[in-house]
Amino acid sequence: MDKSIFAVVGGDARQAALANMLAAEGITVYCAGFEHSPHLLTGTASTDPFTAVLMADTVILPMPPTIDGATLNAPLSTYQIRLDDEFCTALRGKVVFAGIAGKLREVSPNYAKLNIFDYYSNESFLLRNAQATAEGALAEIVVNYQRTICGSRILVTGWGRIARFLAPMLRHLGGNVSVAARKPKDWSWIESMGIESLSFKKAMRKAKEFDIIINTVPAPVIDEKFIDSVSQDAVLMDLASLPGGIDFAACERKKIKAFRALGLPGKYSPITAAEIIKETVMLILEEG
Repeated sequence: MDKSIFAVVGGDARQAALANMLAAEGITVYCAGFEHSPHLLTGTASTDPFTAVLMADTVILPMPPTIDGATLNAPLSTYQIRLDDEFCTALRGKVVFAGIAGKLREVSPNYAKLNIFDYYSNESFLLRNAQATAEGALAEIVVNYQRTICGSRILVTGWGRIARFLAPMLRHLGGNVSVAARKPKDWSWIESMGIESLSFKKAMRKAKEFDIIINTVPAPVIDEKFIDSVSQDAVLMDLASLPGGIDFAACERKKIKAFRALGLPGKYSPITAAEIIKETVMLILEEG
């Protein structure tokens, strides 16, 4: 499948880096949605979203493609790129890539009819992206926490890909790490790494002991009852995709510091993140 003209529309610094990489290989690349940071683009043609899409054979959209279900996820754009029927029509006949493509298909039945490939469903992409997310989480802790990781008592909730990278990193930095998971087989894996495993009920009973609580579960696991047991001085960070797993309203009422940390690869390692997307997209195109 030779799709030689690309459009990169929307997204953050990782999509800008992706466009540059493609252009550096001699590929014609049209970009849109980067008006706030035009300095990030080199060797590409900047235009409006519709022109970019119409000129291209292959269109690469961000991850996720939309946050509100109505506009494209384009934090570097000076205006909203609406995911209306006009934009959908422009995508017809194109090979479209998006991360978490299901969110685009949910916008309207017309998007569900498009030829969309989800690079977020590739296992290699997921693993490498999880590693980049875990490294970004360390940076967020340094910025938002007043103490060192070494010697701090840390709870990680969930045992998915991100947690499997993050928990050992924290432990190697000297953190006293515990992981809350639901399945006995996960407890065995956690303990085999020299990390304390907990059920969620036990984690809630011990909640007051933790200095840092990091959620990776995209479900309400750190609810108001859990937060009632958390230390006033604790810092909570939610890495899970929206709506996340922390009750932020309860944290605000109790005046506990809590924040979301989304899109960390784009924030801290955009070049690596772009390489991961590029390699996944090219592999899918090569496989036809």
